[in-house]
Amino acid sequence: MNSNAFVIGDPTVPNRNWHVYSATTEGNRTDPIALEMCMTGLDRDKASVFFKNSEGYAAGEMTKLSGISEIIPSHMICDFEFDPCGYSMNGIDGSAYSTVHVTPEDGFSYASYEALGFDPEATGFEPLVQRVLKCFGPAEFSVAITCFGGVNWATECADVDGYTCESMVKQELPGGRCVVYLAYSAKAGGCAVPTSTKAIMRCRNTCRWRKRSLGRTNQSAGCQLRALW
Repeated sequence: MNSNAFVIGDPTVPNRNWHVYSATTEGNRTDPIALEMCMTGLDRDKASVFFKNSEGYAAGEMTKLSGISEIIPSHMICDFEFDPCGYSMNGIDGSAYSTVHVTPEDGFSYASYEALGFDPEATGFEPLVQRVLKCFGPAEFSVAITCFGGVNWATECADVDGYTCESMVKQELPGGRCVVYLAYSAKAGGCAVPTSTKAIMRCRNTCRWRKRSLGRTNQSAGCQLRALW
């Protein structure tokens, strides 16, 4: 078993890191692609859907009104609403699944989305991310994609309408896998511009690569990497 653990992210933003634990058997290259999103500062109107108020929204209505049912329409959804607010769901379609968790309170609102086993050719990374963002309208969010090889959208494009890509990290994992981690902030006025060059240049010019177990600091095209052992 080949395993390791990492903390990756932009060292200039210490409260925005991605913790990764990877364990694999050599030669096993059948694991599906995983996409994970963390979103904060949700749009108030969009977050209001996840409150049990005088309207008496049940989980099924929250799923429809928010647009969650349209993220991957083929998924069969089992959803749940919390009292007085909050929401959770799991969706399945064959061996593929997705899950959403929402804490909608203003001041510390948060939503997460995860999908595993979907067909990236049929679904597309950028359209999938856009559909998730349409449900929540976050002020900031991050995306982590774990797969074998590279992800063209994440490493070569990474454009998201209305957001600026603040940093991008690509970290190789044991067994030939890699994780690409991107962090975004909403643009003033919601006007989008191409961001891939900025994201890649930021990584090359300002981020550090550190591996504590070796006790040294080097420069690399990757952003911060801290090995846990």
